[in-house]
Amino acid sequence: MNSRKYISFLVLLGTILLGVSCAQKKAEWKGKIRQENGVTIISNPREPMYPGRVLTLEKELVIGGEEAADGRAFSSIGSSSSVEVDDEGNIFVLSPRDAAVFVYDGQGNFLRKFGRPGQGPGELGPAQSIFISGETVWINCLDRKISVFNRNGDFLRSFSTKEFTIYFAKCDRWGNIYGFEPGWLKDNPAVRLLKFDGEMNFLMEITRYPIPEPDKPLDPFAPLPYWQMTSDERLVFSRPEAYLLEFYNSDGRLVRQVSKSFSPVRITDEEKERHKRSFSGEVKFRLEYHPGFGRFICDDQGRLFVQTFEQSSDGSYIHDIFDDQGRFMARIPLKGSLLAGKRDKLYCSDEDEKGFSILVRYGLRWNLK
Repeated sequence: MNSRKYISFLVLLGTILLGVSCAQKKAEWKGKIRQENGVTIISNPREPMYPGRVLTLEKELVIGGEEAADGRAFSSIGSSSSVEVDDEGNIFVLSPRDAAVFVYDGQGNFLRKFGRPGQGPGELGPAQSIFISGETVWINCLDRKISVFNRNGDFLRSFSTKEFTIYFAKCDRWGNIYGFEPGWLKDNPAVRLLKFDGEMNFLMEITRYPIPEPDKPLDPFAPLPYWQMTSDERLVFSRPEAYLLEFYNSDGRLVRQVSKSFSPVRITDEEKERHKRSFSGEVKFRLEYHPGFGRFICDDQGRLFVQTFEQSSDGSYIHDIFDDQGRFMARIPLKGSLLAGKRDKLYCSDEDEKGFSILVRYGLRWNLK
């Protein structure tokens, strides 16, 4: 190799190595991990591991819409825990307004509908959430009843949640049931994450979130917790005012905490006016800023998608994405309300141009190199 070619080779090699070095630098996570009393504590910085747009959403499917006018599609989707996707990719949509579940295949073709309003066998009261456990579909209703169907929609049984009004109920592989109980009227008012056996016998309180001044007029911007179950059946509980996510095992032991630095978003006068119009009761605004985040989901790969109150130019909410180790990896704007994530797809509720409820599925395209 002559000297000119050798120099050119060195320049090219240096460029390649510099590019690799820069890419590695861009992907560097700057958070901290420590152990404290058996708990893994992950502290994330304000900026993600991957700057820029490393995730693209590709709209694949839209279900619902104007077909609801003649009963051929759901007329509503609950705000959360209203969509489940089974291992075959079939989509189960719980419509509280219809008191029914609408089932579609992975291409959006309508398969079946089951459930109807009422109190009898196979009938649903105020339907609140849906979850799939093995071959069964469980519907939690706020009349203190859980109804169980098979995935073909055949009614199997129902049982009472006894004295507990449960929100966002889910079941683990052993048949234990978990859910929120809103303790609005107790001496120490709090939202509690509870565990029951399969007969709704109380087993334990896993954690709680105090509710300040529940007897006073509602502040619609007051932070409230949420919870999800991961694919390996850890329980994720949120403390949104501090941007904190807590992971518990099925025995109720705290095993991980994930936090993130954030800049609070001020509550606007427009938002206050909108809430005044939407609430029938008395409201009182006590807070100047939103909490760190709202709802979140866990996908089947252990990632968390967390909806913040930051918005993009088109009004979409920015979502923070954490990997299965709890590291803040990326951000993305997302239109509508995120309800589920499975097999690199996200399912969001939204409205079409005529105000009908729709479910939108996005495919995820990652560029992390």
